Amino acid sequence: MVDPMVTRRIVPHHPAALGHRRGPGRLLAFIALAGFFVAGIVLVVTGLSHRGESEKAATVSTPQVTHAAAPAKPAPKPVKHAAAAPIHVAAVGAYDPQGDGHENDAAAPLATDGNVATFWHTEHYRTWYKPGVGLVLDAGKAVRPTAVTLQTDTPGFVADIEAGPSPTGPFTRISASKTTTPTTVFALRPAGAARYLVVWITKIDTGAADVNEVKLR
Repeated sequence: MVDPMVTRRIVPHHPAALGHRRGPGRLLAFIALAGFFVAGIVLVVTGLSHRGESEKAATVSTPQVTHAAAPAKPAPKPVKHAAAAPIHVAAVGAYDPQGDGHENDAAAPLATDGNVATFWHTEHYRTWYKPGVGLVLDAGKAVRPTAVTLQTDTPGFVADIEAGPSPTGPFTRISASKTTTPTTVFALRPAGAARYLVVWITKIDTGAADVNEVKLR
């Protein structure tokens, strides 16, 4: 007959009991594995962080190359054309082919004396009846003027400029006809060189026409 007390001592432990004894070992293993896992994550994150900082540093430190713009070319300077030089001229008499051949000839030089207060003037006309009357200008040599400037204190008469080889003509018109103002500029058409010019007055409403100064250029 077996002693019940002896039987309890030799009966092996229940597996659940054995597992209960091994519990602390498994927990330690789990903790160690989790530690390795966390350490791995930390290493990965740290590596990515260092990589990002390195790329950022490389981006910041990389100098930006800028290309200087080519210098602008200076604008071409405008070409200055020399103004036509004044041409010395002297009023030497009157031209009156349809009248008596004279028209206050003695006063003619006053139209080129440089004094605007003095003048040559025509005779007094109550009614204008002839093709024209003129003031003869002598340049001293054959010239090719480009303009005539006429000053008068009796504006309103009509005139043009004519040129010829002699103080008695014949003369050819070289400007447009204009109604005078206090200062009138007659642009001259290109023509052959001529020594003599005429301020040819073709209409006076009433009274006389004064020519205070005439200049050529």
